[in-house]
Amino acid sequence: MTNPLRSIHRFIATYPPVIWVRLFGELLTSLSSAMIAPFLVLYLSEKIGSSITMTMIVIGLQPLSEIFITLVAGGITDRFRRKPVMLVALFLQGIAMLGMAWADSMAAFAVLYLLNGAGRSLFIPVSRAHLADTISAAQMASAFALLNTAHSIGAAIGPLIGVMIYQFDPALAFLFTAISLFLYTIAVLWKIPNTALPQHTETEAAVDQPASGSLQAYRPALAIMMLSLPISLFYAQTETNLQLHLKNTLPNYLQTLALLISVKGLLLLCFEFLLVKWTQHLNPRLLIAGSYLCFFVVALGYAFLDSAPALIALQVLLVIGESIGITQLLAFVTRISPVSMRGRYFAITGTHWDISRSLGPYLGSLVLLHYGGTMLFTIVAAILLVGAWAIHSYLRSKEKALPLKQEG
Repeated sequence: MTNPLRSIHRFIATYPPVIWVRLFGELLTSLSSAMIAPFLVLYLSEKIGSSITMTMIVIGLQPLSEIFITLVAGGITDRFRRKPVMLVALFLQGIAMLGMAWADSMAAFAVLYLLNGAGRSLFIPVSRAHLADTISAAQMASAFALLNTAHSIGAAIGPLIGVMIYQFDPALAFLFTAISLFLYTIAVLWKIPNTALPQHTETEAAVDQPASGSLQAYRPALAIMMLSLPISLFYAQTETNLQLHLKNTLPNYLQTLALLISVKGLLLLCFEFLLVKWTQHLNPRLLIAGSYLCFFVVALGYAFLDSAPALIALQVLLVIGESIGITQLLAFVTRISPVSMRGRYFAITGTHWDISRSLGPYLGSLVLLHYGGTMLFTIVAAILLVGAWAIHSYLRSKEKALPLKQEG
């Protein structure tokens, strides 16, 4: 018989220590932030006091600041060592969340929200670039899946705790998030090794890469960013306007919303890593395009279903799409990015989340107020269907130039 402890030890030894430090940090921050995210719209509109339109504008400020920071300082992650940038980014987010716990006006909340966005815009690309620097290409998809699994643990538990905190004192959720970010900062400072400054590899020099300052050097990153917009637009609506849509269609919307998020987090926890491992032998192009179709069906379900059990069942498709699609997209960015431009590639490709989260909630709220949630999510479903065709066509054109390295 196989010794379980030996199997666990062998599995842990498969990945470098940086993965397990990141897992610890992602677990802490996802647990605390999941207490906030599902109820942020309600918190701003009910506790601080604001119209729906103003609330959506404020929520769009954070991703808007992330776009600005990415465009102005996207090269920071490639000009400096990864670790110091990660520490600064985490500290900025911690200070912002600490301030939000005591913010009593929309203006103060908006400023702190912008500061948090600046920290996020630095941390996400530099942490992904650091991971790409220390993980083999064959393990990249499974490494991202492990990090997402840690995030899913918090996403499964956080909303249920958030319901209780929201009813008692919502400000505590921001305080818990600040503490978790400071603990993450200490873990990075203590355990994550510093890496050398990114340099061009011999392979890149031989291939005659375009100059890093030219637009041509960033064309693949810009293409992936544009083609990923349908996914982030879908998520932007589920994170904001879906709350208001469910409020109008379901009697116990608050509990149902928390249950949907927790079920999704639990399914991701149990199956995301396994789904990536089970499908690693399949063509990434088919997996990514198939994820768009999963999101398409889920969007249609949000548009026309008003039954809590049916909405919960949709989370299975949502988890399949998120597990195999988004993870493979991150691994694809690692394959197309030159080592010396890796931070900028992750910054540019990740901008699609910021664009959708800055404009999507406001534009979606206009459709919701004038035409209802059914029309809003029907439009999102149509965009996802077009996106599936576009990403499939683009990735097929890139397959010959980018040979696949798979784990196994």
